[in-house]
Amino acid sequence: MADTDDCVAETNTNPEREFENPDVIKPINSNTVHRICSGQVVLSLAIAVKELIENAIDANATNIEVRLKEYGSDLIEVNDNGTGVRQENFQALTLKHYTSKLKQFTDLESIGTLGFRGEALSSLCALSTLTITTRHSSAEHGTKICYDNGGKITSSVPAAREVGTTVTLENLFTSLPVRRKEFTKNLKKEFAKMCHLLYAYCLVSKGVKFTCTNQTKGSRAVVISTEGSSLVRENIISVFGTKQIQSVIEIDMIEPDEQILSDYKLHTISEEPLPFNFELIISSAVHGSGRSTSDRQFYYINDRPCEPHKITKLVNEVYKQFNSHQYPFVYLNVIMVKSFVDVNVTPDKRQIFLEKEKLLLATLKTSLLSGFKSCPSIYTEVSLLEKGTKRSIDSTECTTKKTLDVFRKSPKIKQESLIQPKLTESNVFKITVEETKSGDEERVFKKPKLVAEEKPDQSVVMEVVSAPKPAKLDEAEPKLTTDVVFLDKEPQVNDFKTVTLTKDESKADTSQRKYVTARASMSYIKELVESCRATKTQSDTKIRFRSQITPAANKTAEDELQKQITKDMFKKMEIIGQFNLGFIVTKLNNDLFIVDQHATDEKYNFEDLQLNTVIENQVLVNPSSMELSAANEELLIDNLDTFQKNGFKFLIDSTAPATKKVKLSAIPISKNYIFGKDDIEEMLFMMQEEVNVTACRPTRIRAMFASRACRKSVMIGCPLNQSDMRRLIDHMGEIDQPWNCPHGRPTIRHLVNLNLLESA
Repeated sequence: MADTDDCVAETNTNPEREFENPDVIKPINSNTVHRICSGQVVLSLAIAVKELIENAIDANATNIEVRLKEYGSDLIEVNDNGTGVRQENFQALTLKHYTSKLKQFTDLESIGTLGFRGEALSSLCALSTLTITTRHSSAEHGTKICYDNGGKITSSVPAAREVGTTVTLENLFTSLPVRRKEFTKNLKKEFAKMCHLLYAYCLVSKGVKFTCTNQTKGSRAVVISTEGSSLVRENIISVFGTKQIQSVIEIDMIEPDEQILSDYKLHTISEEPLPFNFELIISSAVHGSGRSTSDRQFYYINDRPCEPHKITKLVNEVYKQFNSHQYPFVYLNVIMVKSFVDVNVTPDKRQIFLEKEKLLLATLKTSLLSGFKSCPSIYTEVSLLEKGTKRSIDSTECTTKKTLDVFRKSPKIKQESLIQPKLTESNVFKITVEETKSGDEERVFKKPKLVAEEKPDQSVVMEVVSAPKPAKLDEAEPKLTTDVVFLDKEPQVNDFKTVTLTKDESKADTSQRKYVTARASMSYIKELVESCRATKTQSDTKIRFRSQITPAANKTAEDELQKQITKDMFKKMEIIGQFNLGFIVTKLNNDLFIVDQHATDEKYNFEDLQLNTVIENQVLVNPSSMELSAANEELLIDNLDTFQKNGFKFLIDSTAPATKKVKLSAIPISKNYIFGKDDIEEMLFMMQEEVNVTACRPTRIRAMFASRACRKSVMIGCPLNQSDMRRLIDHMGEIDQPWNCPHGRPTIRHLVNLNLLESA
């Protein structure tokens, strides 16, 4: 077989013979196949370490040590005290699909080990320099074995060691230059992801002691150290500290009721016991017990760490019903009949198929709702409307402070009736309200009033009266009053409407405005589009923008604009005029666009604040210890400038042990926001995912910047001259994301292609 492979390889190295007949299908040589498949099995540092840890656990190890040099780029070493490897298996250890776990395919239905395909060590041979030092319990001494990239033994010499195995990888991904470059470029992020995956095994592996160290330029830091407890709660303390365990509760499994079963289209379960059980430890739903990010959520099926997306989504959705501002810590280990589980889905075994998934989801939902029923939930203030309680609505700023249920539309009412309609599920929608920061916490709300018109054009009309801007950014936000007017039927498209366009204004004076009457009925435009599609008389007419101007189509419109418009095009747009003192109408070639003047100026100001603002801080009298994992601690120390830009300062003690090096010495100050450790943890989580860590801002600081940007931006109702409109449009080409404001409103929408009007 080896001779055949060598002949194939030799044939393929001749370029003339290779392309003699390109239509002939030929086999890929074994070396190329090995490298291709290996790159699909081991995708990252985390997966490489995962494979070695799983081998150690399968070997019944009770002590597993992970040692890294330069965050794993130079060396990865996993040492265990497992059973070791027999001498007759030295070569088979690194051959593709050689395993002692399976004899036939049906064995997958009862597989009880983490590894079973025999791919890990073979793939690692192809991606790094691999050395194994092992001693079986029946051997007198250990053996050090070196392998080449094909998995063949190059040397085998005696070595001193106790019973167990040590696997050493040097220069991971060295055979894949592009991946190696990307790996070293994002080294610390890869290291953080590896630590998170290692945490998963630390929690679920009962009776196994884990230690992980990282050595950089002479210094050696302990990243993880557990005690090998047989209790999950003790393992949580070893990894995340006592503070984490104080805020969690255990959820008992409860069989789903008929209502939840019907939601999942399931029949009533039989008297037979459920084919699964689970151990669930989760944050209490009491506000403050959760976390600002979802970075501590661990899911398992039969003790195997995995990523069950539907289960993850369900757990977070139920938790959000009781605590809408935080994410829970989650430890969920589902023990299920093995024949109902398919683990052979992806090479990294992180995706799993379940036969009784809907039943499991229904049971989880029932159990979570029962476990959280004693926790306070969100108060829906529908009754406040009926009692006539007053509140103020800030209609310019979209930052969510609290949700209030209001009518979407009223039932049909008589012309003379002004009676408030009855609340039903079909006529309720959410708007944002804000509580007044006064001493007596007075809440003001301008009660909705019902108005009947002879020819209503809209179902909801909002009249905005703006207050003057404050002199300073830190002053309290102005309160804007809003009348929400409910009409008696759905909006009807009438004949043409008359709109006013302001053009070439040298001064913002109504006496010098020029008025243009335009036919702007949506039904008229729709007829033109349909007529053009039907006749198709002009083959060169191209419609690039098809998204509708509706709130539901915001995302579609944003994607469409990003594909068709580049940032340099904004300077080429011709200013047509101002519409309704709130929008700028522009023209690019034969396309008309409408730009929200407030939203676009708000986004420009927001990005400027994000990029350049250094937040002032308040020094703490007593520096506070940070309970961070070793990986997050290293990440924080490496990005002190970014934290200082956000107003956080720390005291660093490099001589202290890992997880004890950092103390918080100063926090950001703001009139309306209180910052703390949750914001730091959120930033660390974001740094693991984002490429540009220098621009990292926690959610509450982004909200503060959004509020400031809103207050300093051009308001709706403000007349603009030609130069003002030109400045706003040009700014759109200078910012990173010009398509929506910080609160999500679209800044620009396509109106119509003029070719359609001409062809009609």
